[in-house]
Amino acid sequence: MASYSQGLLFAILACACVLTTLAARDLADDWSIVARHEQWMAKYGRVYSDVAEKAQRLEVFKANVVFIESVNAGNNKFWLEANQFADITNDEFKAMHTGYKAPVGGNKGRKTGFRYANVSLNALPASVDWRTKGAVTPIKDQGQCGKCCWAFSTVASMEGIVKLSTGKLISLSEQELVDCDVDGMDQGCEGGLMDNAFEFIIDNGGLTTEGNYPYTGTDGSCNSNKESNAAASIKGYEDVPANDEASLQKAVAAQPVSVAVDGGDNLFRFYKGGVLSGDCGTELDHGIAAVGYGVAGDGTKYWVMKNSWGTSWGENGFIRMERDIADEQGLCGLAMQPSYPTA
Repeated sequence: MASYSQGLLFAILACACVLTTLAARDLADDWSIVARHEQWMAKYGRVYSDVAEKAQRLEVFKANVVFIESVNAGNNKFWLEANQFADITNDEFKAMHTGYKAPVGGNKGRKTGFRYANVSLNALPASVDWRTKGAVTPIKDQGQCGKCCWAFSTVASMEGIVKLSTGKLISLSEQELVDCDVDGMDQGCEGGLMDNAFEFIIDNGGLTTEGNYPYTGTDGSCNSNKESNAAASIKGYEDVPANDEASLQKAVAAQPVSVAVDGGDNLFRFYKGGVLSGDCGTELDHGIAAVGYGVAGDGTKYWVMKNSWGTSWGENGFIRMERDIADEQGLCGLAMQPSYPTA
């Protein structure tokens, strides 16, 4: 009987020890995530209205960190980080930071005609980087005007063709588009479409410079005096054939191209470095610009994309995305609706 009692006591003590260890580990994890959240808040200057909001954001931050670390623990060609978007949910992120509006009628309403159709893929260089050729301005940050990605994508590809046609790299005004291109689908900080913006620029005789009409990150009234002082213009625009990465490569080999992607996908949202690959959505909601392509050391083909979320995001504001994947829509839908301006 004594032996049975001693065994039972030992089992109880062992269970208590395990539970204590697990509780201590959970407590340590909790304290660790609290400390990381505090460090993150300091890094990004985040301030909450009260203790309740801070507690709520801590839980969101923790869930995002768990996702990020689970991805980073895998055998991937890329890695993620808890960046400036780590304390908001995916639904909040999409509502606040994605603003691409798909064209009415989908691909049926897209323009026909593609000037690079007869270019041979075999004649293209193995890699192209318009950054090294002086056709890409420094990374910009759309900030709190979170749905005006369409304006930044439009301007990025226009800055590229202006450089290639005139020899001058001019930082052009996204704010002019945000304030003045508001009579159709394009609605400033509430979203827009790159093709519509190209049409506005053509009809308006061009765009002024960033310096003349600086970015404010808010919807404003159109300044007609600044708007009338055009610094660069385009003659037209064309759509790359949909769902065709080979055609996109032909276009990007010749000039920077505006691209729509599923920027609300968490892999894209938290991207930090490497070649993004894997299971990314295709619900187009974000405008960026393809500014090159190449091949990684392990043989992975990739696109170089310019984003507008500041230099702390991704690879100093840029992202490399896997190229020529099995899905004809391209990674995150990047091949679905590309377009570019013509000079």
